[in-house]
Amino acid sequence: MMDSEVEKRQVDGRTQLVGLIGYGIEGTLSPAMHNAAFHALNLNWIYVPLRVKPGLVAQALQGLLALDFRGANVTVPHKLETAKLVGELKGDAAATGAVNTLVREGEGFSGHNTDVHGFEMLIAERGIEVSGKVACLIGAGGAALAVGLVMARKGAARIYVLNRTPSRAEDLRERLKSSGTSTDIRVEELGPEGARVLKECDLVVNCTPLGAVDRDELPLRYESFREGMWAVDLKYGSTPTAFLREAAARGAVTADGRLMLLHQAAASFRLWTGIPAPLEVMREALREALTEKEEGGEREHAET
Repeated sequence: MMDSEVEKRQVDGRTQLVGLIGYGIEGTLSPAMHNAAFHALNLNWIYVPLRVKPGLVAQALQGLLALDFRGANVTVPHKLETAKLVGELKGDAAATGAVNTLVREGEGFSGHNTDVHGFEMLIAERGIEVSGKVACLIGAGGAALAVGLVMARKGAARIYVLNRTPSRAEDLRERLKSSGTSTDIRVEELGPEGARVLKECDLVVNCTPLGAVDRDELPLRYESFREGMWAVDLKYGSTPTAFLREAAARGAVTADGRLMLLHQAAASFRLWTGIPAPLEVMREALREALTEKEEGGEREHAET
């Protein structure tokens, strides 16, 4: 949304508040998408980013309630902790144990997970086939839980989970298995030995902040990437990450996370307002905001 449009908006005592809680959110593009959507539909709502230090999520939620927020998005590193603090987990939040969207209900918040929908739409728009394929998740946080759930539901034959802390990967495996999937889920340590499994994979998704600039941040065997293989990085930017560049150099088809960001935002918008999101307005706002940040020298962004 342009500055002139912001100036025209009336913010008053009736303005409904929503926002984003996370840490390291200086590059967030969510306010641009949501505020453009509110403006397009003439809704007296506003979306604000809120920095919350690790360990202070419970206090932050109480603050949101006290300030009469209608809801909020939740991003790294708070998705798993938030799931333990809300009154009720609904839908995919219950399945993943991770919350990225809060919705005000009475005197508390219910927890939802629209990241699942966001990744479903990413693979749908990009035409990524999952059924019967072997996939690899790098990371074991809230975003990886959402991606893994989609892969399992779409019928992946096997999912490898690579993480530096094997216990967290085991937790993710158990969470996915408890959802009723028959997918074979295996855990490997993120390192040169564990990365040997890449040669078996048809799809690799990086759910970590690593591998943005330096290929060596992720201890992978990039020679395992090949023509026809998919590489997805949940970070986004017009300049591909080192992870995507290395994969593409070996023939892999690549995608970043902007479509996941867009569609999870649209799903959150509907949960808060009860109104279908103006998707194309939000898509254009995301494109403009990303262009502005990159022209200002900010290259990589992540809200996963």
